[in-house]
Parts: sequence; structure tokens; C-alpha cells
Amino acid sequence: MLANQTIEKSDTKDCPVCGETIKAVAIKCRFCNTDLQAYAAQVEHESERVLFEGHPATIYSVWQWFVVVPTLGIGYLYYWFKARGLRYEITTQRVKLERGIFSKVKDNVELFTIEHFDLNSPFGMRLMGYCILQLRSSDTSYSELHLYGIKNLETLADTLRDCSMRERTRRRVTAIIHP
Repeated sequence: MLANQTIEKSDTKDCPVCGETIKAVAIKCRFCNTDLQAYAAQVEHESERVLFEGHPATIYSVWQWFVVVPTLGIGYLYYWFKARGLRYEITTQRVKLERGIFSKVKDNVELFTIEHFDLNSPFGMRLMGYCILQLRSSDTSYSELHLYGIKNLETLADTLRDCSMRERTRRRVTAIIHP
């Protein structure tokens, strides 16, 4: 009897919306009529996932080597402290910045407030495989944000653009283009 209940239990699942017991292979709940695949996709998009977390690269441009080599590495220490004083956490809903080594300042920019994405690839950075992502936001406290020193930033920028549009749709925010 206990074995039959176990088999039956693995054959069924609870509907995430109404809680009724339905077949495990069901794609639609027969009680509340919810499309389970669409519901799962919506829940996944609403949950915040980390896309990048960490510090920018210490040396992200060829031109920085023109400072490091003549100063016999002292320039590298400067760039290292500068990189360690900046930490990014980029998620599907916001960009978090933490600045400072001893005293910390934390800023958040919500993706739905970002109006414009610009990718700049200066020659020295392009040689090293980096670029600068400039984000312009409608948030008056943090209207412009520059991300740099991240490998594959072009791909991340495309993902951020998609996430920004999804967040605008989810929050029912429309973009206002200023002349």
C-alpha cells in the first residue's frame, strides 16, 4: 500500500497557483486553468538573477601599460587599488555599485530606469578585449553610469538591454523620449 502511494505521489504535483493536486506531466491546471509553462517562465523572469559580480580588471587598456612599465610597477599598484575600490553586481533587475576601499558607498540603478545604452570601444581597450558601457538613466540621483573592465561586456550589454525591456513591461513603465 505504501509503495502505491509513493508511485501515485511521484505521478502528481501541486499546482503552483491554486495548490490542487494535478498530474506531474500536466501543462495546464484543470482546476484554475493556468498555463504552467507560461507561469514558470514568468516566475523565472520576475526572480532576480546575478549576471556579473566582481571587480573590474586591473589593467583593461594597452595605454595603462605605458604608465606601469616606466614606473616599475608603481602604476600597477595604483590601478590595482582603483579596481579593488570598485565592485559591480549586475543582475536582471538592477546594477549595484560599491565604491571605496575603507569607506564604502553603495548605489543601485534599477534597469527599468535605464533609457540609453552606449558601447564605446577605444583603441587601447579594444586591443585588450574590453570596452566601456555607458548607461543613461532617468533616475536623477544617478543619471549616468560607466561600466568597464569586464570581459565580454558587449554580450552583457545585450542581455542588460533585454532585461531592461522586460522590467519595463513587467512594471508597466513606458519610455519617454526627450527631444
